[in-house]
Amino acid sequence: MDILVLGGSYFLGPKVIKKALDAGHKITVFNRGSRPLNVPGVREIRGDRSLGDDLLKIDGEYDATVDLCAYVSGDIKRVRDVLGERTGRYVFVSTVDVYKRGTGKLLDESAEFETRDFGGEAGAYILGKVALEKEILEIDDRCVLRPSIIYGPGNYAPRENIYFKWISAAGQILEPSPADGTFQTVSVSDVAEALLRACTDGAFKGRSFNVTPNAFITYEKFSEILKKACGTGFEVIRISPEEAIAGQVPFPYPISAAESEMYDGSALEKTGFEYTDAAEGLREAWEFYVHSR
Repeated sequence: MDILVLGGSYFLGPKVIKKALDAGHKITVFNRGSRPLNVPGVREIRGDRSLGDDLLKIDGEYDATVDLCAYVSGDIKRVRDVLGERTGRYVFVSTVDVYKRGTGKLLDESAEFETRDFGGEAGAYILGKVALEKEILEIDDRCVLRPSIIYGPGNYAPRENIYFKWISAAGQILEPSPADGTFQTVSVSDVAEALLRACTDGAFKGRSFNVTPNAFITYEKFSEILKKACGTGFEVIRISPEEAIAGQVPFPYPISAAESEMYDGSALEKTGFEYTDAAEGLREAWEFYVHSR
């Protein structure tokens, strides 16, 4: 297949590109070129997706387009206005954050979208993705993937790497206690695999999928997973949520049940998809961290 990737320089992008190349597909990447990929076999076109004239640089016809960098209303429409049907199947990376928060329900793909503006970058990000979810409905040959918290090698978000730094620097981690919050994580490799299937599998046409294991992790459970993943002993120092707030400890996941959400990822599993075990996925991230220091 000929696959067009919009974005692709960071974290998830290189994983998708490698999987696609390994499967024998042809890859064209369109982005601003701030971080050239320089991957053999990948054609790179430099341009800004917010500029229609730059999008005109994209020639040829594609079997599928993977959109990794659509964030604000108009981003998808602009691409389709310029490329039309040449995009092939349009695969959009959204997020489980599009769902209405605080319902206390297990949220599947039919759940109501968020309409409130929580302010700041996070609020703008959520409403931007919601707007794009509505925008893509104009495209018949589409697929929307909604990952939960993505982890893995090269993660630029301050999440698992916070723990890796604690372990490597001090041989210990901090754990909030008591903490009844839960969170769901998904391997970057799994998201990349889901994206590739969305491009190639006819059963994905016109559908949306949550991309997340139905595993609701507590901080205590996460500490156990980390021990398996890192293969090294470390001390767990428990601190109260109040101490964490006072000390501005950067815990990256929800501490309380009140701020936690639950997402149902079983629809993707029903297509035959299998998620990576959390300890196995974090082991890959840990080894990457150690060897890249």
